[in-house]
This record gives sequence, structure tokens and C-alpha cells, in this order.
Amino acid sequence: MSERTKKIIFIIIFLVITILLGYLIYYLFLKPAPSVPPENINEIFPEGLPGAEVNVNRPTYINVNGRLIPAANINVTPPSEVSTIAQGGITQVTTLANVPTSGATLASNNRDLLYYNQSDGKFYKIDSAGNISLLIDKVFHDVDSIYWAPDKEKVILEYPDGSNIVYNFTTDKQVTLPKHWKDFTFSPTSKKIAFKSWTVDKEDRWLAISSDDGSTSKKIEALGDVDETVHVEWSPNKQIIATFTEGRDLDRQYLFFVGLHEERFNATIIEGWDYRSQWSPEGERLLYSVYNRNTNLNPTLWIVDAKGENIGNNRTPLYLQTWADKCTFADANILYCAVPQYLEKGSGLIPEVAANVADDFYKIDLRTYSKTLMAVPDGSYNASNLTLSGDGRYLYFVDQNSGNLHQLRLK
Repeated sequence: MSERTKKIIFIIIFLVITILLGYLIYYLFLKPAPSVPPENINEIFPEGLPGAEVNVNRPTYINVNGRLIPAANINVTPPSEVSTIAQGGITQVTTLANVPTSGATLASNNRDLLYYNQSDGKFYKIDSAGNISLLIDKVFHDVDSIYWAPDKEKVILEYPDGSNIVYNFTTDKQVTLPKHWKDFTFSPTSKKIAFKSWTVDKEDRWLAISSDDGSTSKKIEALGDVDETVHVEWSPNKQIIATFTEGRDLDRQYLFFVGLHEERFNATIIEGWDYRSQWSPEGERLLYSVYNRNTNLNPTLWIVDAKGENIGNNRTPLYLQTWADKCTFADANILYCAVPQYLEKGSGLIPEVAANVADDFYKIDLRTYSKTLMAVPDGSYNASNLTLSGDGRYLYFVDQNSGNLHQLRLK
């Protein structure tokens, strides 16, 4: 074959690849999504609300993420002077810990907050007045992930090299778990853990449960090479230990539920990708966020029944473009969420583009699906790890960029 012929073939191949890539980009990102009717007959679309492609991010008509939505669908108090209590306007945010933190969680007394100081490797307790005290005078260097037991007496610490330990704050005892265990969650009783046993041999990879010290374990479901689509999340009602997703088409997936005793639960449809979720306090419902082409590839919140025979019923869009892990339940009916003030198209696909976008805070009533703007912070915060005090007076959150721990007063 001559050099000239090789060049011609190379040019043809290059042009074909370029055309195919261009079509793929158009098909995934630019082509209007087809109108797909809901598959669940119990799916609810609250009367008067806009389509799922819009976001309720700001207070007529309101410009939200570049879209206009009727103000009648949102309860908003216009911002005015800085208030010390969240009343819908600009609200004072108090910094509780001016250091990088991880694993912030409500203490067992439902008042204090527990957190890990990334700078010195110690755990601390802080009250609503900002008084800080050591939880224990013990150093845990360079912890990567923190998994608290519901009783807050125990914690699993995961390190960058894959090492894992269980530490009991009450007994001051420490147990080492196998390195190939990961993605932990405690049972509602705090006495067991669920996890992925992720060995080198994919034939021996399992979703499993164990006693809280790792001394006994039981295989639940084979994983093979499936990892990212399996989410270990023990439900508060003790029925379900994990969920997993499986693609249906370009805009939808199936969501399956894995029972503790090999139960076969109903599946439901979820309307997109990058599934993130939270259980309601009693495990009756599941809050989740996904993105698809109808939402400009931005994350959108949904709520669905997730217990027993009711799984998949009342699947309802909340019309808020944010991630489920930026929310927290106050109770079965009230939800608080940090909502970006705007989102560029594709933020669900590449969440990093929203890293410097400031959040506002919303309250969602899951009985009426009404949304109330609670607070516009007096600073710029990208909030995560939202935690509500037991009396509902304070909303705690961590700024994702600094790691600092902050407090917003609700009452």
C-alpha cells in the first residue's frame, strides 16, 4: 500500500470519527428530549407546578436557572436586612468551627454536634452556643471517610490506603476490619454493618453484612464487577440494606431494592443518572436526585414510596434542582435543602462546575409539595452535610470548599 493511499485512508477514518463524535454530542446534549409518559400509574404531578426541567431556586414570574416559573408555586419572603433568624431573607450564618471538618453529625442528645477535625486528627463536640470540647483525647491521622452508628457510640474510619477500623467511644476499644471491605453503613440498631466485600477476584465480591466488630459475616448478594451502581444504604425500617440501578434508556433507569433476607421487592423507575438518595426517618419514603436531558443535565429532586408493597408508589418530582445529599429530613413530612442559586447546564454530569456556586436554603412540605425560601445566607457557602438540631432551632452545615462548620438559626 502506497504512502498516499495510507494518508487517504487515515483522512477518511478521521472524518468518520469526527462525524460520529459530533452526532453523539448532539444526540446526548443538544437534541431535544422526547416526551416520555410516566410509567408508574401512582406517579403524582402536583397541580399547577411546572415541568421537571425547571428549578425552584429564586423568588408574578421568577427567573430560576434561566427559566421562568409562577411565583404562586413558591412561598417567598423578599430579602431585606440581615436577620439572625431564617425568615426568607438575608440571614446571618455563624461559623462554629473555623477548621476543615469531616463527618459532622448530631450527638445522641439531639443537641450537640460531633465532628472530626482534619487538621489535628481529633473528634470534637460542639453545642449551639459554639462551645467546643474534645470528644476523646485520641488522634486518628488522615481519615478519609467516616461512618457513624445511629447511637453515635461507634464509628467506622476508612483511610486512603483502604484500611478500616471500628472505634467505640464508650469502651475506648478499636477493631481492625479487612482492607477489601468498603462503603459501610450501620444497621438502625447500631449492632451490625453492611458493606461491599471487594476482593481482587471478582467471583468473590459480595454485598455482605457483619457484626459491628467484623467478627461474623454473611454474604447477601454477589457483586461481580458491579460497583458504582450499587449503593449500600440500610433503611431505617430494617427491611433494605442496599439499592442498585440498571439503565433502561438514555433518560431513565430501574432502581432495585436488596432485602436483608433475600426478599424480592418491587422495582421503580428513576428519571436519570447520578442517583443519590436519603431515607426518610422511618424508612417509608426515599428522597433521590437524578439528572437527564429534560433537566438540562442538572440534578433534580424526587420523592417516592419505598417500603414493602408500596415501593414505587407516589413517585413525585419536587421541582428543585439540587442534589439529595444537600438535604436533610426534619421529620417524615418536612425537608430542608441547600439549593444552588443557579446551575450551568450539565452540572449533574460534571458536579465540579457548581463548586463555587452559593446556596440558598429551602423548606419543603412533602404533604403539599410547597417550597419556602428559608434563608439567603449573608455569605457565599456551598453547603453539604446538612444536620438539624433535635429541637429544630438550628440547621448545621459544612461549606464544601473550606470544610468549615456553620450554623443557621431557624427559630
